Amino acid sequence: MPTYYPGPDVKITDKAFTVLGDRPSRFAIKDLVDPHVVRGERHPAGVVTGRFAIGTVVIGTVSWPIHDSLLLHAAILVAVAIPVLATGACLRAAPRTYELWAVHRSTEVCLYRTAHPARFGQVRRALVRAVEEQHRQRATTTWLRELER
Repeated sequence: MPTYYPGPDVKITDKAFTVLGDRPSRFAIKDLVDPHVVRGERHPAGVVTGRFAIGTVVIGTVSWPIHDSLLLHAAILVAVAIPVLATGACLRAAPRTYELWAVHRSTEVCLYRTAHPARFGQVRRALVRAVEEQHRQRATTTWLRELER
């Protein structure tokens, strides 16, 4: 039984997607239909500060050649830097979540949720490999049955 992902919070084999931790659950790979990714929303503060940062960058870029004063150029740099840094801080403090969803026995369920993009990518790829292996096994079984006829 190959293990595709032996992580601390999820274990994926060719037979099951097992969620470990506070709410353990187990889903048979053969029962999973239409696995897909859902990206969570960004934190509202990050969205607002991001739009403000874009506005200050545009205004700063347009007004830069108009002014000759070194003091005004420094003020433009500060006015642009503050919302850009605030946006970065907001997005870092409340990162977007990533979710794996699938239909399991006629019910859509969230299989896995995390705010860690790298870990999410590993889990997603492992699920894809497990589902592909399940399809390969089904195709082989079907082919063998047809040969026996």
